[in-house]
This record gives sequence, structure tokens and C-alpha cells, in this order.
Amino acid sequence: MNAPLYMAAVSGVMLGLFVILHFYVTGRAVGCSSAYGNFCAYTCNIPFFHRGEFAVRNHPRLWLLFGLPLGGFLYVSTLGDGFHLSFNMGIYDAILPSTVPAKALWLMLAGFLLGFGARLAGACTTGHVLVGGALLNPISLMTGAIFFVTALITTQLLFLG
Repeated sequence: MNAPLYMAAVSGVMLGLFVILHFYVTGRAVGCSSAYGNFCAYTCNIPFFHRGEFAVRNHPRLWLLFGLPLGGFLYVSTLGDGFHLSFNMGIYDAILPSTVPAKALWLMLAGFLLGFGARLAGACTTGHVLVGGALLNPISLMTGAIFFVTALITTQLLFLG
């Protein structure tokens, strides 16, 4: 399904408004990696995840972590083509293994590395680019630039190299 171009602009505005509203209501910046770290701290006893604030059952970032996939599911169920489980990765099928178990292992490894790197960097793309960028935080602006340049270089190496 190809969404109209204006949907990206509407989504961007809604995301920006959510960041502002979240900060106004909770007094804290929004961040997906913090939610991931809080979930890991709540469910396991690995010291790497137990830094800064400790996860509590009703922590707002935990609700964000569950709300993201729920929002995607609601969109697909109501406005999209309906939900169906698929390992069709589009252009990435050319570089990923062809079997479903091997693909799943690669994707889990990539997710682990993303979570680990975001925790190591102190925030994910959402935290650094949306929140830190809006606050003109120099470290967040530099980190966001590094995220995007790295993504561009990686994409070029994967598909043109």
C-alpha cells in the first residue's frame, strides 16, 4: 500500500506535537531506547540496564514501548491493507539470507546491536534527533548527524558495493 505523500507530513507534525506534549505532561524527554532499557531493567537483572532511573511498573516510557507497535497494528488494521505476518523485506531480501530462520537471526542480531548502541550513546535517534535537536543540544545534533551519515554510508555499501 502506498500512502499519500501528505501522510508523512501529517505524521511528522503529530510526532513533533507528541514530543512537546510528553515533555509538558511528564517533565521528561521522550525516548524509545530509554523505554527499551527500562523494560530490560524491569525484566532482567543485568547491571548494564540498571543505570540512571530504575524501571517501575507504571513508568511512562514503558507505555511508549507498548504503544508503538499497538499504534502500528491499529493503523494497519483500520487504514491499511490489514495485518499479515511476512518476512518479505523488499530490497533487503537481496542482502539478507533466504531462509526464514536465518533472516530472523540476522534481524534479531541487528535489533540487539541497535538497542545496545542506543544505550551506549545515551539515547536513540528519537532522543537525540527529535528531543536533543529541538533543544539545540550540540551533542545530540552531532550524534544525529553521525546516525544519518552512517546510515547513508551503510546503505551505499550494502546496495552499491
